[in-house]
Amino acid sequence: MAPTKVFLDIEIGDAEKYQSAKDAYERAEAWLTKCGNQFGLPKCMDELDSEQKQMLQEGYEGDPSWSSQGEASTTKPDPILAGRIVCELLDDLTVENFRCLITGEKGLGKSSKKPLHYQGVKFHRIVEGFCCQGGDVVRGDGSSGDSIYNGKFNDEKKGLALKHDAAGILSMANSGKNSNSSQFFFTLAAAPQCDGKHVVFGKVLEGLAVLKRIDEEAASADGTPKLDVRISACGIA
Repeated sequence: MAPTKVFLDIEIGDAEKYQSAKDAYERAEAWLTKCGNQFGLPKCMDELDSEQKQMLQEGYEGDPSWSSQGEASTTKPDPILAGRIVCELLDDLTVENFRCLITGEKGLGKSSKKPLHYQGVKFHRIVEGFCCQGGDVVRGDGSSGDSIYNGKFNDEKKGLALKHDAAGILSMANSGKNSNSSQFFFTLAAAPQCDGKHVVFGKVLEGLAVLKRIDEEAASADGTPKLDVRISACGIA
C-alpha cells in the first residue's frame, strides 16, 4: 500500500485583519466598476494613479448607498497564504489519529465536544531554529488536545526509534511518556534532543520553504509566535 500523503495550507498573519482589508478593497473595486466612468476613471484598480485613487475614495464616501456598506480601500492587501505543506505519513495508530484530524471525519470529540479537525487551528508555539508546534483542537493555546481515541494515547515504539535529524520531521508533541493527543510539531532543523522522547510519524515532502518562512517571520526564542500562523485548509493529498 502506498504511504498516506496529506496537505496543510498555511497562513501567516492576522486572518481577521486580512479579511477586513480584502473586503474594503473589493468594495472600492465594485464602486469603480459601477460608478467610476461618471468620474472619468479607468475601469481597473491597477490603472489608478494617486489622484484618481483619492477621487475614488471621495466618490465612495460621498455616496451613502455605498459608504453605508463599510470602508473602502484602494490598497490591495498582501495575501497571507504562505503555501502548502505536503507530508508523507507512516502506518500506525499515531498516523490514523493524525489522518482523521486532517480530514475531520470523526466529528466532535467524545470528551471535549470540540471538532476533531485541524482546519483553522493555530501553531501556538514556534521556537526559532527548533520547531513549529500546533494541533490543540480544544483550546488552541497548547494547554489541551484530544484524539480519535478519546483523549491521550500511548507512544509507539517504532516512532520513538526514529530520528529528528532534519527540518521537516513530523512528530507528536507531548507532556511526558504516553501522553499523545492532537498536538504535533514540525522540526525547523535537526532536533536530536527530541529523539526517543517524541513519536516521529511522518516527514515533509513539499513545503520546506513554507517552514523556512515561518522560522524567519514568526519564530521567537521563547516560542511565542511573532505572527499568527494557522492551518487554513487540510486534507488528503
